[in-house]
Amino acid sequence: MLTLIIFIPLIAAIALLFLPKENKALIRMLSLGAAGASFLLSLVVLWMFDKANPGMQFQESVTWVSLLNIKYSVGVDGISLLLLVLTTFLSGIAILCSLNQEKNLRNFLALMLALEAGTLGVFAALDTILFYIFWELMLVPTYFLIGIWGEGRRIYATTKFVIFTLVGSLLMLVAIVAITVAHYKATHELTFDIQTLVHTHIDPASQMWMFFFFFLAFAIKVPVFPLHSWLPHAYVSCPIPTLVILTGAMSKTGAYGFLRFCLPLFPDAVQEFGLLIGAAAAAGIVYGAWIAIAQKDLKALVAYASISHLGFITLGIFALNSQGVEGSVLQMVNHGIIASALFIIVGIVEARMGTRNLKDLRGLGKSMPVFYGAFMLITLAALGLPGLNGFVGEFLILMGVWTSHLLSEMSTTFVLMGGLAIVFAAIYMLYMFQGAMQETNPDLPKNLTDINRMEFGVLIPACVLIIFIGLYPKPFLDRVSPSVHSLLTVEKTVNLPTGEDKGHH
Repeated sequence: MLTLIIFIPLIAAIALLFLPKENKALIRMLSLGAAGASFLLSLVVLWMFDKANPGMQFQESVTWVSLLNIKYSVGVDGISLLLLVLTTFLSGIAILCSLNQEKNLRNFLALMLALEAGTLGVFAALDTILFYIFWELMLVPTYFLIGIWGEGRRIYATTKFVIFTLVGSLLMLVAIVAITVAHYKATHELTFDIQTLVHTHIDPASQMWMFFFFFLAFAIKVPVFPLHSWLPHAYVSCPIPTLVILTGAMSKTGAYGFLRFCLPLFPDAVQEFGLLIGAAAAAGIVYGAWIAIAQKDLKALVAYASISHLGFITLGIFALNSQGVEGSVLQMVNHGIIASALFIIVGIVEARMGTRNLKDLRGLGKSMPVFYGAFMLITLAALGLPGLNGFVGEFLILMGVWTSHLLSEMSTTFVLMGGLAIVFAAIYMLYMFQGAMQETNPDLPKNLTDINRMEFGVLIPACVLIIFIGLYPKPFLDRVSPSVHSLLTVEKTVNLPTGEDKGHH
């Protein structure tokens, strides 16, 4: 099942390249069909998932390179399940948004589907080499999508993004090999299987540099402050449909990497550097929000807001307790929904007005009442209004940080910084919403229309989810909780010398 979910988009992407460029109807049908099929299958997995089981489910494994015992091995637990469904959901929406792409539609959709496949593979891979291959596969389509279809300083943006990410990836590959060697020395068994490697005791000195290599690869992808400098360039240059997958799903692969690799494999290093990483994440939360207030370009505003929200996710993960980590996983889903909806809104505004500059926008609300309602709901979710999904994740994360052992020396400061960023969020979100929607504007185009059926169809699922998760997050947390608990207890039992409990609760 998982193999189908991952490979339907990839096979469709390859098939698209053999279709004649002129046959746009067939190209659109095939792309939508592939993204839709992948999404429906992921819903089946969500439906059949046994929420009481903390381990990996739907596992499929085939030996791939028998000499090195590298396997094609996939599976999902509660942590990756929601991210898998989120990715297929957002990819479907992104494909819908790209259907009226003028420039070279066929190649654009093929690359979008390849990007979806790479991201899905990262969330499902259970073999470190397979994980690495999918991790690199995400990079290639992104490079071309921003470089060819982007705007502004797109070549600069995409080059910077690729150089940053490649450095991280290569360091991660070195660490992957090192862990396997460490495991081999201890057991004389060659394996790249994540679930086996998690139980390997690595001596603290090696843990430090391996952790650092992994952490860097993931921290660049999230991005964690101060490794964020590629993000505003890439996001502002990126076409909107690509941005939906980039911000909604791909930015979560880094945070997922922290959970899947950094925490269970390197507990001593996490103890050593946790506070420092927490400080970097908290700084990013405030920094992103503060810079967002100063932005006039709506796309840049949402990009900096993203840095702030992703800082929350990192902070929650390194709180290293169940509230913090569960809040982070839920917040990954929430941020994916809210941020991609915001970028779609920016795209709609730009399509109607020909600009995204706040100075030139005012008074759209009068001519676009339906759009006004959707925009307002998504704005309130982004600033963390109780009763909407943004609040639930942030609240859990701040609770986790407040009660965290690892961050205890600084927990009050971090919570206050988080609170400050929420105040800033209210400022920049309302500034964005009121700047575009309120007041009267004599210069509005006469033929300004409200959102059409397709735009409504793209925004409505986000609006429904924002309200549903905000009022009733239980079904999501029920699926995440057992896996998070098992992740945090692997850490207690296996990797620590016996008889020494570091007070994880």
